[in-house]
Amino acid sequence: MLRPLAVRRGAFTLIELLVVIGIISVLIALTLPAVQRVRESANQTQCLNNLKQMGVALQAYEGVHKVFPPGYLFISSSKAAPPNLLPGPNPRALDSNFWIMLAMGIPYQGIDTAPGWGWGAYLLPYIEQSTIEQRIDYQEYLDLPKYDTLRTTRVPIYECPSDYRTGIFTVLNEFNSPLCDAYTNSYAACHGTGADIGEQADNGTGVFFRNSKIRFSDIVDGTSSTLAIGERAALFCRTPWAGAVSRGSARTTDGAPVYLAAVEEAPTQVMARTGKHPLKDPYSTPYDFFSGHPQCVNFLFCDGSVRRLTSATSPATMAALATRAQADIVGDDGY
Repeated sequence: MLRPLAVRRGAFTLIELLVVIGIISVLIALTLPAVQRVRESANQTQCLNNLKQMGVALQAYEGVHKVFPPGYLFISSSKAAPPNLLPGPNPRALDSNFWIMLAMGIPYQGIDTAPGWGWGAYLLPYIEQSTIEQRIDYQEYLDLPKYDTLRTTRVPIYECPSDYRTGIFTVLNEFNSPLCDAYTNSYAACHGTGADIGEQADNGTGVFFRNSKIRFSDIVDGTSSTLAIGERAALFCRTPWAGAVSRGSARTTDGAPVYLAAVEEAPTQVMARTGKHPLKDPYSTPYDFFSGHPQCVNFLFCDGSVRRLTSATSPATMAALATRAQADIVGDDGY
């Protein structure tokens, strides 16, 4: 009696398996950059849309108040929170003013910005965040415990999707002591060009500075060629969207894609300036605009338009764009 032949099942050999794995790896390597480009393109679009909404909010604010909001509110009669006068363990955290005032026999306490509410807080009613804004008394310090929940609330428009270090962080003073927690902002208002924002908080050549009240008529260089707000990603410098915490600091984020670690004064938490470094420069400090996008930084202009400025844009052109009334010439390099 004949028996049926046994059926032999085929199987992959080790070599065939390695070949398949190799082909899959090559396909992944070929498609991954394309996926990343698509994702970054979507992030860029969302970031520009964020800035566009801020532009609409600025126009609406100006329509009601006849001026743009201040960089931050400072009331000289207010009493700031008790300062920490003892230097921390990290010498880099000591601002140059510390040594100057120490030589003069004056204890350096950091810069008082109280109450400190910034442009991001003033725009809340115009970006559909009125429920948050209604809880603010602008005469009170923003770092009071009663505002802990408000300060740490995420406001989506102030968060760029390419900024991978957004979230709640601890604001430190210049001596590395904690002051309060806050949620980050991926954007900063333009103070102007060249100035050390901490020492010249109310002397900005741009649209925003301490207690600023700039009108459209003050922007004589033209609203279409004057910067209002630009990116300063939390991956580079983590700062609060709510404003400038008195005696606080703006410092380079650990692991930021730059060569230097710097600590700047409290007013820098809400404002940035141009003129010293090209965009995306590896020697950038918290004074500078910086983004999580490759080779460009997104900006809102005073006329409400939004544009990508590339790292090829010269510091001279950036300086001209940052000022409101200098009658300087804007170049066309990377712009």
